[in-house]
Amino acid sequence: MKKLSILLLLLGSLLFSRQLIVATTTSLYETGLLDALKKLFEERYNVQVVFAAVGSGMALEMGKRGEADLLLVHSPEDEEQFMEEGFGLKRVSFMYSEFVLVGPKEWQQRSFENVLSFMKYIYENRLPFVSRSDGSGTHKKEQQLWHSLGIVPSGKWYHAAGVGMSQTLLIASELAAFCLTDRATFEMLKDKLGLKICHEGDEILKNVYSVILVNPKNGKRVNHEDAEKFFNFLLEDKTLNFIENYTIGGIKPFRVFKK
Repeated sequence: MKKLSILLLLLGSLLFSRQLIVATTTSLYETGLLDALKKLFEERYNVQVVFAAVGSGMALEMGKRGEADLLLVHSPEDEEQFMEEGFGLKRVSFMYSEFVLVGPKEWQQRSFENVLSFMKYIYENRLPFVSRSDGSGTHKKEQQLWHSLGIVPSGKWYHAAGVGMSQTLLIASELAAFCLTDRATFEMLKDKLGLKICHEGDEILKNVYSVILVNPKNGKRVNHEDAEKFFNFLLEDKTLNFIENYTIGGIKPFRVFKK
C-alpha cells in the first residue's frame, strides 16, 4: 500500500506542475460535486486540485494560517469576520441548498409552524438529537437555532458527535434520533439510513455557500495565482449551470445565484 501511495504521488507530480489546496466544508465535499468540478478544472489547467474536507470552521482557520489557497464554506457570520480581519481578498456567495431536520422513519409526522417550534418540541420532550458539534457551518446553524429559542442544549437526550455530516447521520440513524443536516448529504445517504425528512422549506434553513480567495499575505506557501483561476472558474456561467444540474438520486440539491 505504501509503495502504491508513493507511486501515485510521483504520477501526480509528473502530471501537474502545481498544486492548489482547497479547504472545504465536509457536507459539500461528500456529495461528490467537488470531485466533478476538480475534473473539469484539471482538464483545462495544469494544476492539481487537492481538497481538505474539514468543515467550515477549520477551513477558515486553515485560511488564516495560509495552509489553504481557496475556501468553500457555509458559515456567513464567520466568513464576514474573516474578510473584515483581512484574511481574505475576495468572497462571493454563489450557490445554496437547504438545511433539513431529519428524524426516525417511525416518527408520526405532525405539522409545526416552523423549524424553531419543532426544535422547541424536541427540547421540551427530550427527544434524542444528534449534533455535529464540530464547529462546522451546519453546527453553527444548529447553535443559531437553539440560541433563537433561548435554549442551551445539554443532557442525555443531546448527543455531540464531533464528526462530519455523513458520520453524524449514521449515528442519528443508529440512535433513532433527530438531526439537522444539509439536504445533499442526506439525499446521498438516505438509502442507508432509518431516517426521513421531518421538516423543510423554512427561509431560515437556506444554506448559502461562499468561495473565498485567501490573502497571499497569510503565508508564503499560498498559491494565489492558481486559486484565482479556480475562483473565476467556479463563477463562470458554464460551471454554474453544471452545479445547478448536478443530481444526487435524481434530485438537484443545489441552486446558484443568478448574475
